[in-house]
Amino acid sequence: MWQTIIYSIGFFLLFFFSWDVDLNLVPSIRETWVWNSEGRFGTSSPKIGEDPLKTINGYKIGGRYYSFKTGKFLEMDPKFLVDFPLLSNGYLLYEKIGDEVNFFSDTGELFWKKPINSYPRSGYFASPVLYLSGDNNTVFLMDESGNRVGKSELNGRFLTDYQFDLKNKGVIVLFSGGEIYRLDEKGNPLFERELSKDKKDSFFKSVALSPNGKFSAIHYSLLDKDFVEILNEVGETVEEFSLPKFYPHKLYFVIGNDGSLVFNLPDSLSFYQDGELVWEKTKSKIGGVYQSIFVTDSVYITLSESEIQFYNTKGNLIRTKKIPPSELPIRFFPGKLNSTFYMQSKSDLMQFQIF
Repeated sequence: MWQTIIYSIGFFLLFFFSWDVDLNLVPSIRETWVWNSEGRFGTSSPKIGEDPLKTINGYKIGGRYYSFKTGKFLEMDPKFLVDFPLLSNGYLLYEKIGDEVNFFSDTGELFWKKPINSYPRSGYFASPVLYLSGDNNTVFLMDESGNRVGKSELNGRFLTDYQFDLKNKGVIVLFSGGEIYRLDEKGNPLFERELSKDKKDSFFKSVALSPNGKFSAIHYSLLDKDFVEILNEVGETVEEFSLPKFYPHKLYFVIGNDGSLVFNLPDSLSFYQDGELVWEKTKSKIGGVYQSIFVTDSVYITLSESEIQFYNTKGNLIRTKKIPPSELPIRFFPGKLNSTFYMQSKSDLMQFQIF
């Protein structure tokens, strides 16, 4: 009997210490809500997770702004354009040509009017709101009240790209001259660099920020060759590599929490780890410059030839979903919960949850 017990304990210890299996569980992704944008009706809000009707500010369709708070499309003077934070409250009306900016509450009450000769971009949470100058060489940082915050203004040689933090932790802004600014939600610098100092004659085109905010990736061109530089959370370069092709435009790509990258290019999809190409999938048709792509803590989401493809953090395909060509283009945006994200097509809004 004792011999059997000793053998059992020995086998368990051997099994426990020698078992080297990576339990990388495959996420389950489900559609949990859908809303017809033009008809203003949808399915019931999910019982699990966040309520989209209380989370999303509203949406634009055909140039019109619909508010979930009021349940109406906004009637507005055609001289104005509208900007609003997707996951926060209120909206801004600003002149196409002029210097008038107005901020309204969810219910349409005018909170303030100011002479601001710039174009607002509120992002997901309006923290901070970017005001872009007409020549794209200056970005002003303001709060929802239209007051300067943090660093106050960013200067560079022509704004090319920016990305708001998915978890309300600020924004990253890139100029073509290599001036890059990583800011927190109050507009204070986490880091800023002039990347062109050791990259003369480079043109900086695109930027991506990881969901946890710890990595940023910059795409730039030098002498008809494309490169990617990855920075850590304090702005230090941790990796740099070249791309196999040159693209004379902005690229749409995402960076994961481990520094891996997925590129959705006009002619292909590709996945990189540690600066090395892991796989590349050639598309049957070359698309336009804009390509839909998104990332969460656990999933990469891309659109390739009318098919949404979901990949885990190892770059493995875990699910696909067909989209009618009539619904394109689409875009994705985060929810307030890490397990939730949204897709907006031409006629619908859809909530996805990761289980």
